[in-house]
Amino acid sequence: MPPLRRIALASAAIGAMAAAIAAPASAQDGGESPPEPPDYREDGPYLLVCIDDEELFDERNSEVGYNQRTINELLYTECVEDGGYSSIAEAVEAAEPGTRIRILPGKYTVDETIAPEVDDLQIEGTGDTPGEVVLAADSGRALAANDVSGLYLKGFTITGATTGLELNGVDGAVVEQVRATGNSDDGIAVTDSAAVDLTACGAEDNGGSGIAIDSTEAAVTECESSGNLAGITKSGAGAAVIQDNRLHGNATGLIVRDTDGDHRLEARGNYVWDNNADSTDTAPGGVGILLAEAAENTVAGNTIWNQQTAAIAVWGDPDIEDAVSHDNRVEGNTLGFSDTGQRFRNRLDLWWDGQGEANCFDEQNLHHTTPAALPDCGDGPAPDRLLSGPVKTLKLLQCGIDVEAPTGCDWFGAKFTDRLEVQVAVLFAAGVLFLSGLGWLGAARSAEPPPPMSMTFSAIATGCGALLLVLGSWSSRADYEALAIGLWGFGWILAGRSWFSSGMSVFGALTSLIGGLAILDAIDRGVWIIPVVPVPPAWMWLVLLPLWVLLALFSIVRRHPRPEPAPTVERTPSTIPAYNRFDW
Repeated sequence: MPPLRRIALASAAIGAMAAAIAAPASAQDGGESPPEPPDYREDGPYLLVCIDDEELFDERNSEVGYNQRTINELLYTECVEDGGYSSIAEAVEAAEPGTRIRILPGKYTVDETIAPEVDDLQIEGTGDTPGEVVLAADSGRALAANDVSGLYLKGFTITGATTGLELNGVDGAVVEQVRATGNSDDGIAVTDSAAVDLTACGAEDNGGSGIAIDSTEAAVTECESSGNLAGITKSGAGAAVIQDNRLHGNATGLIVRDTDGDHRLEARGNYVWDNNADSTDTAPGGVGILLAEAAENTVAGNTIWNQQTAAIAVWGDPDIEDAVSHDNRVEGNTLGFSDTGQRFRNRLDLWWDGQGEANCFDEQNLHHTTPAALPDCGDGPAPDRLLSGPVKTLKLLQCGIDVEAPTGCDWFGAKFTDRLEVQVAVLFAAGVLFLSGLGWLGAARSAEPPPPMSMTFSAIATGCGALLLVLGSWSSRADYEALAIGLWGFGWILAGRSWFSSGMSVFGALTSLIGGLAILDAIDRGVWIIPVVPVPPAWMWLVLLPLWVLLALFSIVRRHPRPEPAPTVERTPSTIPAYNRFDW
């Protein structure tokens, strides 16, 4: 065995014995302390890994700064002469707790998964950037650590694997300046772990998420993720901080799913732009930050621009019980302007399904949102909605995450008249006009039909509302949609009064009631979300429409009593005396 390696292994063994002796003492002092991310070690026992082609090493090392380049040349000589490793997996297998594995510049083929099994291991590339040390795999997992603690990974690139880097059941880990690119699934995946810090990392052109955090307490800071299905995905338990990252060119920038209570997330200071890549049914395209079935999260101080669907989207899953987004706070973000101050509008600044409790939005200079009215984060009563609106419920059933073969979804590629909202708006507008016509036909057949001019203003308001609803849905203008619903409601109030005065009291009263609820719905959509209403007013008038249709049909087909003809008046013929010219 080479002298250097004997010294390294002996030092590692001494360190392990010291840790074993200290463990009972710490247990007596109050039990195990929570795990913490390890510190970077610049000294201690190490193993060297180098490629066996000196020319290729020199080519890679030439891109390194002078001081580190000189150190690498000395380490390469040591690696070759003192029995270093050419395989990273072999070096990891030979490592003892507390060992540093130093990988010299080069491209390393990963034929078998690199699987650390000891604690306090530090694996680092010795280049200036991750590009000087490349771990190239054909498939599978390139580097996978399970049930270890104190892991420090730094300064290399992983490419060509199914999952580039996988941490599972790790207590305390740091991933610094690690880049995952061109992997078919996730670039960096962390699951069921604690105290994991990812900093200055990169993820590009991966088939799944660039960075996927699941059921893990983690912090992701100053990383860049681009060209993936999702830039960063956070799901499940474990509090997380997503801060000062750059997310662009993905289908979705940041996805937060299935979080609740102490599993909250904070997304602050991130730059999120141009996440408009084509998407499948697992990540909505054109969304900057998505909170899906997520609770008690904070999205604040981010800069989000040029998103083709929405800068920020918050929704639940109407198909799953209790899968509601609630207690989320969205405030102080810069929407529609780049980091240089240039204007790049998002199609929508905010898309909210309207469901849940205590969601609040404090944003300045919002351009377009749906709904047009949003609850702020003040001290007043916050809305607590059991359901989202009818159209949004339908859309989430058809277009939510993990829906098979979604159709009509703008965030999965549908455009113009293929969009679900436009199709619903066209059908509803046509239905409103048809139903209004049914009502006036029934009134015309009543015993006392309304005057011919009484339907003029009602028809104008109803027709304008139907047309504006289609235009509002086409242009994604929730304020136009709110005005359209209000116009339709006003038209039906006028119609209901006319029909009530025509002897159709029940039908007229129901029509006016639906019209009043429609106006309440318009206020709720466009002016002020009414906090005391447990469901959107749209559901109230919607459930009354079937009854209204039945009454309209009944008013048309029923036989109206004909007025009895007036009795014939027999007139006595008048007798005119003969003209007498002498009669003065």
